[in-house]
Amino acid sequence: MAVKRSPLVPGGGGDPLDDIRARLERIEATLGKLKRTDQLVQALARRLYLDGVELPPRKQLRSHRFGVMSQNGEDGLLLELFRRIGVAQRRFVEIGCGVNGGNSGFLAQELGWAGLMVDGNPGAVDKVGLKFVSDEVTAECHLVSRESINEIIETAGLAGEIDLLSIDIDGNDFWVWDATTVVNPRVVIIEYNYLLGPSAAVTIPYDADFRLPKAPTRAYRGASLEAMVRLARRKGYRLVSSERINAVFLRNDIDCDLPTLETHEAYQAPANRGKDVFKKIGAHGLPLVPVNEDGTTADPVPAEQAR
Repeated sequence: MAVKRSPLVPGGGGDPLDDIRARLERIEATLGKLKRTDQLVQALARRLYLDGVELPPRKQLRSHRFGVMSQNGEDGLLLELFRRIGVAQRRFVEIGCGVNGGNSGFLAQELGWAGLMVDGNPGAVDKVGLKFVSDEVTAECHLVSRESINEIIETAGLAGEIDLLSIDIDGNDFWVWDATTVVNPRVVIIEYNYLLGPSAAVTIPYDADFRLPKAPTRAYRGASLEAMVRLARRKGYRLVSSERINAVFLRNDIDCDLPTLETHEAYQAPANRGKDVFKKIGAHGLPLVPVNEDGTTADPVPAEQAR
């Protein structure tokens, strides 16, 4: 008796929709790999074209960007920064490592750095644990808060001076860095919310149970770049570079020929990008916390007053 095979499913049988979904997933994965390859080719071309070209200060580190593990070329940017300032400890703390190790993944995988990778997603921590399995890298699952950050770092044996602190948790980033006191990083790279524009100095109010909201209030997260710059100054750091969602700060006592950037020089998104965000946030009754010039915070105010 002849066996009738489905034209959609290799080997026949099964739900055709399942096969379509599987094929779409494979296509999506392939497109992702092609996109990453294209980005790496662009990075190589950028270095060839810009070799020997005099660049303005705000472009010097960014011209070296490439991404093997990082999202927006931070791997190359950080590698060039550490080439300039030297490496002291080869130690890092990565808060919000995702599945690739975040901004520390390249340093751990290619340069043998040691440190702690933390994420609130158990699945991400499992993948990172397999990818960076060694005695030097520890992967832990925590929903990091300002109450827990110092204990997490101390328990991992990383208190004191380290080379890099990376924070990318899509929410309480400002508050977690503000609360971090047991570690003294030479470089801090931290996510900022570019949707809040280049001039407003604001953050969301602290909420230990914060979860990333869905549309239409998805922009209600994190802190603006200017808010991070003011906090950095209070903690003894200066802004030396940025990417579209990450700002890079260097500790003031580290010798480097890179100048301190103003917020408007480092901001990467269009200046009018966040013009309606405050109105949208305010329409849902969500407040924002202004950050003062000295890096301290004021009482929450209605979003439209925090522009």
